[in-house]
This record gives sequence, structure tokens and C-alpha cells, in this order.
Amino acid sequence: MALAAQPLPRSNHTATTVALTEGPGTDPLAWLNAAPGQAAHWYWEIPDDDISWVGLGQAMAQPVSGPDRFNQAALFAHQVFANLTVNAPPGAPAPRLAAGFSFDDQGAQGPWAPLGAGLIVLPAVQVLRHKGKTWLTTIDKTTGLLPTHPAPAPDPLPDVDPAHWSNEASRRHYRNLVSTALNIIEGGSISKAVPCRSLTVPHRPNLGRLLSTLRHTYPACATFCVGQGATNFAGATPERLAAVKDQRLFTAALAGSAPRHPAAATDAALGQGLMTSPKERAEHAVVVDAVDASLRSLEIDPQHPEHPELLRLHGIQHLYTPIEADLATGTGLLDIVGALHPTPAVSGHPVAPSAALRAQHEEMDRGWFASPLGWFDQTGRGEFRVALRSALLTENGTTLYAGAGVVRGSDPDRELLETDMKLKAMLGPIVATSEKQ
Repeated sequence: MALAAQPLPRSNHTATTVALTEGPGTDPLAWLNAAPGQAAHWYWEIPDDDISWVGLGQAMAQPVSGPDRFNQAALFAHQVFANLTVNAPPGAPAPRLAAGFSFDDQGAQGPWAPLGAGLIVLPAVQVLRHKGKTWLTTIDKTTGLLPTHPAPAPDPLPDVDPAHWSNEASRRHYRNLVSTALNIIEGGSISKAVPCRSLTVPHRPNLGRLLSTLRHTYPACATFCVGQGATNFAGATPERLAAVKDQRLFTAALAGSAPRHPAAATDAALGQGLMTSPKERAEHAVVVDAVDASLRSLEIDPQHPEHPELLRLHGIQHLYTPIEADLATGTGLLDIVGALHPTPAVSGHPVAPSAALRAQHEEMDRGWFASPLGWFDQTGRGEFRVALRSALLTENGTTLYAGAGVVRGSDPDRELLETDMKLKAMLGPIVATSEKQ
């Protein structure tokens, strides 16, 4: 990725890292829960990977937009790391930059406006817990009191049905959207569409309780939250877009879904039906092929199994193909994120006519939903996820988002039910952690 000719103004900063060995401060969520209201923050946790991180405040921040926004973000990161002095003991993690982007490169209006088309931040206070150790990093000796209370306990989930929270007009609109996509697919201009819908509820969950409930309920997913003022974008996503460790790339194709069932025999039958469904396998293959092509455009040679496996999560299971590759020196994580976004799993295929379908018929602003969100450090390590199973929290309520892949053979009623299943993943935790309305 070529850097712009005009460098950003230089700003020197010092990052100081120390170990935290006991007390509530060893849990990054306790820091977020104790932070002042409306303080800028980034939160990231994957319990099954024993990784939890929070960034509070903004020592440096750069909004980005337009077709070259990933390039802009890479330039900003280059300047930050070039002018960052790190004081840390041996074995301490490197300071992180956090970044997120909107689905479309021009950003969003209305409730999404505080997040813009993209934002890359060096948080002023960073707390990372990994492999039983917790590290506190402060930028320019920014200090704050250690949390004195543990993070909230998770809340039990109520039995919710998104169909009871949506009106018939919105459900009819989504069925029509799927039917329109099928007609266009039959015409031959696209092979896959991913129509999305939203669901707004009057609830305003307690953020700490919500994140605690998400990390407890979905330990295999990345629980995330980005907060700017009174706006928070939060979720628990299963879909890795790209991760880099020791010059090795890890990504995946995730497409094709089926519900889970408490009875083991029924659950296994649902999974087997997913594995053998021609429609679901065709939808999945489109995503695998597109990821391969995007990586090869960067002269990266992807490696993956011939057939997908099942990824079983709370309430839902997916077809999943892990993809890996070695990286040449000079290929950065943001290069890969820019090449992969948006994948056919969230955009449809080919991208341009699928985007035209969304613009003309979807009638909603995706904002940061289904977009890249993650972190990276100056060693080249980092991870971005696709921000699925997510919701936008504002002072006026909460809006949840979900989509479904549509290929030849899809059924509008079935796709509507699939989005209900995905909306339920966030609706339950949101209802559980909100004050009674």
C-alpha cells in the first residue's frame, strides 16, 4: 500500500507499560465500566482466545473517508508508530491502535454520524489481559484511578422472538427485498445478494452489563464496543476478516447458516442439512472464491481445506472455511483489510451490481454494521472482524442489524427467519440488560 506523498504533522508520544497483578483492574471490562460517561472507548474480548483489551480516551485520532481511507489509516499508523517511544518491561505487549470503518466509504448520516466513514485511534489508556497477565499502558503519563469494583456479572437471557418486536410492514418489505434480489439473480447480473434489515427497540442497555453478558454468552466470538460520546456500537461477531501474527495471515469464509437445537440428535441433523444443502454450499463457495481472488490480487497465496466445516455457536451454526497464508515483508494488515472488504458474505457478488441493489432497494443506512473493526500494533500483529451480530446504541434507543445471503433457490420467508435468528443474538442481551420499559 503506497503512502501518501504529504506526511501528517509529527507528534511525539511516549507509551509506558506496567503489569497489573491483582484487583478489579486486571479485568479490562472493569476499566470500561468505571470510565466517565460518554468517554471515548474501544473494547475487544474473545474469551476462548483468553484475550481482552480496552482503550480509553484518545491520545491521537484520525478520521478517514473516501475510496483511499485504508491508505489514509495506514499513513496515520505509520506516523504514530514512527514517533512513539515505548517504555516497557520484557514480555510486555506493544501499544495498540484501534480502527473501524463504515460499510460504504463516504460514511453515514443521522445516528451513525459520530463514527463517520472511518476512525483510527491511539487510546490514551490501554489495558490488555492475555494468558493470565494484565498490562496497563498509558500514553504521555496519562493517569487514572484503578477500578475499585469488578465488572458487572452477566444477566440471564430472556426468551425473545424478533418477530414480536417488528411490524408486518417491515417484514413484508424484507420479503420483497429478497424477491427483488432473486429476480436480479435470475437476470444474471449478480450471483449472490445480501439484503439486510434493522430492528429498533426503545431499550437503552447498561453498557457494562451488556458487554459482560455478550462475552459470557458468546465466548467464541469477539465481543466489541466503540463509543464516541453518547453513541455506542456494540456486538459479538463470529466472523474474522483478517488476523496477522508473525507474518502469517489468518482469515476465513463464513456463509451459510442454520439454527441450533437443544436436542443433540436434532442439532446434528440441522448441521448435517447445512453441510449437504446445495444452496448453502453454493453460497459459501462464492465467498471462498472471492476471498481467494482478493488475496491473490495482493500476491498472497491462500491455503485452505477443500470443503467447509461447521462452526457451532450459541443459537446458530455456520459453514466455515479457515484460510491461511504467509505474508511477504511490506504487506500490512490494512492492505489486506482494504482488499477483502466487503466480502460476498456481507455485500453480495459481484460487488458493484450488488451495491446498486442495496442503494436502490434496501432503504437503510448500514453505518458500521458488517464492516471492518479491530486493532493492530507496530510489530504487525492485529486482528479485524466483520462487525456482525451488532447494534447501535444511542440516547433514543437501540437499533439492531442483520442480513442473509440470497442465491438462486433462496426463499423469502426462510431468509426472513434467518435474520430473526441473527437478530435474536443481540436482542436477548439488550432486553436483559435494559431497565424495564
